[in-house]
Amino acid sequence: MRHKLADSLKQGRLRMLASIVWMIASFMGIEIFMRHYVCSELIFPLFFSVVWSVLLTALILLLPRWLGRILYGVVYFAFVVYAVAQSGYYLIFDKMMWLTDLGYAGDGAEFASSVFGFLTKGFYISIVLMLVIGIAGILLMPRAKRRWFHRIGCAAVFVLCCIVLYLLPAKIFEVSDKDLWGAQQEWRRSSSLEGTYETMYDARKVYRICGVYQIVERDIYKHIIYKHLPGYQAELAEQTEQINEYFAQYNSTETENDMTGVLEGKNVILILLESMDDWLIDEETTPNIYALMEDGLNFTNMYTPGYGGVRTFNTEFCVNTGIYLPTDGNLAFSYCNNEFHESMPSLFREAGYTAKSFHYNFSAFYNRNIMHPAIGFEEHISFFDSYVQDDNVLLNENYIFENEEVCEKFFGGDDPDKPFFTFYITRSAHMPYTYDDALSIYALEKYPEYKGMTGNEEIDCLKAKARLVDDMFGELLKQLEANGQLEDTAIIAFTDHYAYGMTDKETLLEESGVDNDLLVEKTPFFIWADDLEPQTVDKVINTSDILPTVLNLFGIGTENSYLGHDAFDESYHGYAIFPSGDWITNEVLYRDGEIIKEFYDGASAEVDVDAMNALAEDYIDVSNLLLKCDYYAEDDEKD
Repeated sequence: MRHKLADSLKQGRLRMLASIVWMIASFMGIEIFMRHYVCSELIFPLFFSVVWSVLLTALILLLPRWLGRILYGVVYFAFVVYAVAQSGYYLIFDKMMWLTDLGYAGDGAEFASSVFGFLTKGFYISIVLMLVIGIAGILLMPRAKRRWFHRIGCAAVFVLCCIVLYLLPAKIFEVSDKDLWGAQQEWRRSSSLEGTYETMYDARKVYRICGVYQIVERDIYKHIIYKHLPGYQAELAEQTEQINEYFAQYNSTETENDMTGVLEGKNVILILLESMDDWLIDEETTPNIYALMEDGLNFTNMYTPGYGGVRTFNTEFCVNTGIYLPTDGNLAFSYCNNEFHESMPSLFREAGYTAKSFHYNFSAFYNRNIMHPAIGFEEHISFFDSYVQDDNVLLNENYIFENEEVCEKFFGGDDPDKPFFTFYITRSAHMPYTYDDALSIYALEKYPEYKGMTGNEEIDCLKAKARLVDDMFGELLKQLEANGQLEDTAIIAFTDHYAYGMTDKETLLEESGVDNDLLVEKTPFFIWADDLEPQTVDKVINTSDILPTVLNLFGIGTENSYLGHDAFDESYHGYAIFPSGDWITNEVLYRDGEIIKEFYDGASAEVDVDAMNALAEDYIDVSNLLLKCDYYAEDDEKD
């Protein structure tokens, strides 16, 4: 009898030990999966994740078996979903998300099927393996009743892990003097582990420090809990002063130049060219756009950095407000009650214009029905919501001219005595780029010569779709001439992002004519008017520069300070700063702590790297703080 009892106890201990090892290993397996796809160069995440794996296991074993099984299943599979989503997102966009970025997820669901082309068989096999491991972990949960000394031991381990997690960051930060990001000034966020961890300006860099479990804990605390604590409001006051200091240091004092007011009084048609990469525009594929670029102001070094969790709305929002989407885990939608007196539509309306926005998609997409009026538009016109029942009608980019009511609104017909400001978001060049995509089918039926033209399905579809966008420009010019508005209208066109929907990244780099995936962020930007002197602008500029440049061209003065600069301001050297802290100037490409490319011989010697790193840090901070502090709200203390 004693032998049987001893054997039973021994089996129970072995089962308990096997379960403990399995649970710890399963939690660590999630970390290993993410390290493989997102970051494998630093060892720090493993330190954090080992402690978290032990902590979670101890917590689960503290509970009754049935409750422990539920907690293990919920926690394990939640982190599997998180790791898979982050890894897949990183493979496509070379960045990670914050939890709050999931607020944009529903809007991207329409294109979710296109994501699968970016993922390998190994990725799917890993997912299946993690699911099997999780199910086995639930089944292996020890059946034996938890005895009091087991619970005391688990509680002690849990408390010890909490203490270690509290102390571990400080120990990790001690290595920051090794200058992991490559800059020379330790106190700068770009080189300080502690600064990166505390400010959380870039999700991937935070993950590189602390791993999957710690970043989720930090994400929840900083972006959900902290804003409700007493110290948050006091912090806002300090950060408003930080913005003031930034503008005092970096903003130009020049208010006029040779291009000031050259478009004053003209109607404005502002067009977002969805996914229209620069290599798609040539005399053969897009003759109308090509001619407008040749005859207008052609900005050849325009970059559209991807701030926030979504690319199109990031550029759309920044062009209209001068502010990028937040990189700190907050959503732009959270700031819909902010005051946007500084926005482009607000200032044009103040100058006597009407201002409306147009897009084919339903109005709740990216909350445009709320956000566009919030930033100054009188009305957001959704074709899908108000004018059509069949989405197939909207495959035609020229629908805006074929629907009489929409066309009248587009050209300011609601109030013909006022100049108009029209913002239009195109559709045709959007992903996916496959022969079976509805838009691709429509484009290739209209232009069958593109099917098989290049031997690459994605390029064939992209070029055919670009042709549809170009057709819209051809019809736009005809309509303006027919309306007698051609001489009185300026067309401003910019792209939201490069053609990231291409799954073949090597071909994308080749077509773009670049050797680095940061340089592929260069996109078209041009301004055309009938009487405008053609000019090529080679200065490196970025999305935030469009608003102040447009205001200068139209002679619209404002007391507001902006993150960006007028491209024609001679005191503005020109740069593009990315949310990772990397940057591009007219001289060099700086990435991951070093200059990796010179644009001409000897360029590196002309760049003050420390000064640019300081500027990049402040630039990212201020971009986030402008919304957070509602900086442009009317407040005498800011004047």
